[in-house]
Amino acid sequence: MQVSRRTKFSLAQLLSVVERPTVYVVFDKFGFNPQAVSSAVGISNEITSADAQTLSDLIIEVIQTNRTLRNDTSPKYKFDDQFSILEKSLLLDGYLIEDKSIKALDPNFIGVEPVEDALINELDSSFIQNKAGIIRSVKASADDFVKAQPDYNGSLTNIRIALETLVREIALEKGFTTARTGNTWGPSLGYLKTNAFIDQKDENALASVFTFISNGSHIPLGFTEAEFVRLGRNMCTSMCYFVIKKYNA
Repeated sequence: MQVSRRTKFSLAQLLSVVERPTVYVVFDKFGFNPQAVSSAVGISNEITSADAQTLSDLIIEVIQTNRTLRNDTSPKYKFDDQFSILEKSLLLDGYLIEDKSIKALDPNFIGVEPVEDALINELDSSFIQNKAGIIRSVKASADDFVKAQPDYNGSLTNIRIALETLVREIALEKGFTTARTGNTWGPSLGYLKTNAFIDQKDENALASVFTFISNGSHIPLGFTEAEFVRLGRNMCTSMCYFVIKKYNA
């Protein structure tokens, strides 16, 4: 199971509200340092530094024993709030919790970094202007999805802003003349093709994804709103990764 940095912190936040003796036993069971449960920071450090298999085992344990863990939390709404955030974070990573089990919704590739983490790392290592704003939009998109009262429209809007800003900033850097406000998507994308940064197939793919998530109010038959937003967000995140990876090459 490959989970994002966001999911790791969501798990740490959940365990931080459970009574410490209970978390101590769970940590000791899976080979974590049980003394780390004395603080939320210690729990977080242990979880974020764990290998993928150990972390997977811990997540499965937490899901299978969530009712017991909830009983060892006071007040219980703290557990409910944090478990809901963990559940949605896992959903963004492609894992669905059903009762006491978890199933993968997407193909699993061992050792492959989650695309959102990979995107943020590529942005961090780039010299593109306004990369901080793009990263904020990516993170805001995920925050809108996982919060207690999800803002699904906000989730799609923010990831669309990230893609539009990324394309515009690269176009500007390569000589395109336009303002940083207004409708910059189409002209900027067209310039990148003219400039040979992308080819016709790339332009078609980027334009199609942008259009797909722009029609967020229309949920196709057979999808829940959460499923559709997750799909659209993942597609757009992948397109952002494709563009910044080409830029950094």
